[in-house]
Amino acid sequence: MPIGLENVYKSRLDTSKWDYSQLIDPYGFRWEYGITPFSDWQIIVGSWALYFTTIFGLKTYMSSRTAFSLKYITALHNFILSAWSAGMFIYAVIDFIDRWQTRGLPECFCTSDSSSISGRLFYTTYIYYLSKFYELFDTIILVLKKKQLIFLHWYHHAIVITMVWSWLEEANPYSTIGMIANTFIHIFMYYYYFSASLGRSIWFKVN
Repeated sequence: MPIGLENVYKSRLDTSKWDYSQLIDPYGFRWEYGITPFSDWQIIVGSWALYFTTIFGLKTYMSSRTAFSLKYITALHNFILSAWSAGMFIYAVIDFIDRWQTRGLPECFCTSDSSSISGRLFYTTYIYYLSKFYELFDTIILVLKKKQLIFLHWYHHAIVITMVWSWLEEANPYSTIGMIANTFIHIFMYYYYFSASLGRSIWFKVN
């Protein structure tokens, strides 16, 4: 159960308490601050620090160097994210419908039953949260290829980690809607990037 944001920031990082079995237990999953791996707020702050230091450090390093091609690394990275998004989307839709049918539509948006904030639907949200850390490599690839790095890009990647963390920490069932929408878009977006990186045309591209 969430311990409340007012108490979260008083806690200290202690990874020895992490229960790694939660990474592979969809049906028994239950978000617990300080117990679920990567649930501690210090992980987010540390990731921000490493992310910003890396991308701006690399940007300075690459300023006087030739851009890397990274054709196949880019393709693999985007294929992984497209496939990963497809899996999360499918499971989220299935479990959202199941929650709707078994508990009613209001329970898909808000609940007072703490025992219901567990299981595969919330495990999928957790995996979605972890995927946001992996998405940070988008920016690193852009910098190494010397592509334009706009504020919205790196700000979005940094802030969305905190957003999804708050969904889990505050036990918000309605977050599933955001996850479904985002993963659906990412299936096609990252598949397009995958195809484009290999020089392939794609049927849904708008000219």
